[in-house]
Amino acid sequence: VRAPRGAGMRAAWSVVRGQPAARLGIAAVAVGHLVMVAVMSMTPVRLGESHADADVLRLVGIVLSLHIAGMYAFSPLVGWLTDRLGRRAVILGGVGLLLAACAVAGTAGHHTPRLSVGLVLLGLGWSGTMVAGSTLLSESVPADVRPSVQGLSDLTMGLAGAGAAMVSGFVMQMAGYPVLALLAAVATVPLVALALRPVPTGAPDEEG
Repeated sequence: VRAPRGAGMRAAWSVVRGQPAARLGIAAVAVGHLVMVAVMSMTPVRLGESHADADVLRLVGIVLSLHIAGMYAFSPLVGWLTDRLGRRAVILGGVGLLLAACAVAGTAGHHTPRLSVGLVLLGLGWSGTMVAGSTLLSESVPADVRPSVQGLSDLTMGLAGAGAAMVSGFVMQMAGYPVLALLAAVATVPLVALALRPVPTGAPDEEG
């Protein structure tokens, strides 16, 4: 599916809609970001529930620093695995890490080291879905529409993150952090279903 040079969002969406690999790429980026933001944004609140005010800022700094390290420190390795194992496999691996993160963080209670492990896994899962999803998206659309498609991906990711941040506060207040982690895990189901769909031989997400 091709679009005119300089095409806007409507043409970009038309291209993505007609290309299963591109749809999977955008979905991976958006869902990974949604899960990460939902859990991460309420973690400081969770820490504040079980620690004195004098300690919270220090603990938040440590836990979120570990989380950010999980997001970015291993991205070269994630990129290598994306080329070595394939885009779809790394997306599914990223989802697996996100699910593990939700399970560990959601059941950590007020045990800060366990919560920290959950946040590191959350960062690693985000990295997997982001790197593999972005790679798959970029290589599955024509070069002349790639900037517009990337803009569509960024917009979708931003809206997913904003929606997650908005809803997570409400869920945290009404039901608590464990329920938030559970709902974040459930949000990965459509992505898993999309990633497990059969693809034609030689499709971009099966190359490399």
